[in-house]
Amino acid sequence: MLNQYLTNIYMLRNNIYNLHFNIKGEGSSGFHEKLNYDIEEVNKFYDSLAELIKKIGGYPIMNLEEIKMISTIKEISSKDYTKKEAENLLLNDLTVINSMNKQVGEYALKNYDLMSINLVLDFDKYLQKRIWLLEMDKN
Repeated sequence: MLNQYLTNIYMLRNNIYNLHFNIKGEGSSGFHEKLNYDIEEVNKFYDSLAELIKKIGGYPIMNLEEIKMISTIKEISSKDYTKKEAENLLLNDLTVINSMNKQVGEYALKNYDLMSINLVLDFDKYLQKRIWLLEMDKN
């Protein structure tokens, strides 16, 4: 479960970078800056999750072919994106990640896995705030 989560985080990270580099049009500069924040938060979590997998005796999946096969988040194309398109794509990916974060947290709680619980709780703060802001911008 943790490795599938890691592959989804990898794809999320790549999609955010793609949006960061390819957003154009009205409102793009402000959103570009928000994507910097997303990149920092997701990179921190990605590193912590990979380290957790190692700590519990596993091997973080780093092979790109395996990542693409396992991830439920699919990579987006490299092309120009409007702010609205970027917001919708990011919201969709973060919603998938949020659901998986809850599943990992529930599993960790049942198994008294405090390292995993703390990790998902920390990331949950970022996810809830970012999803809320994206949904607010939609309306």
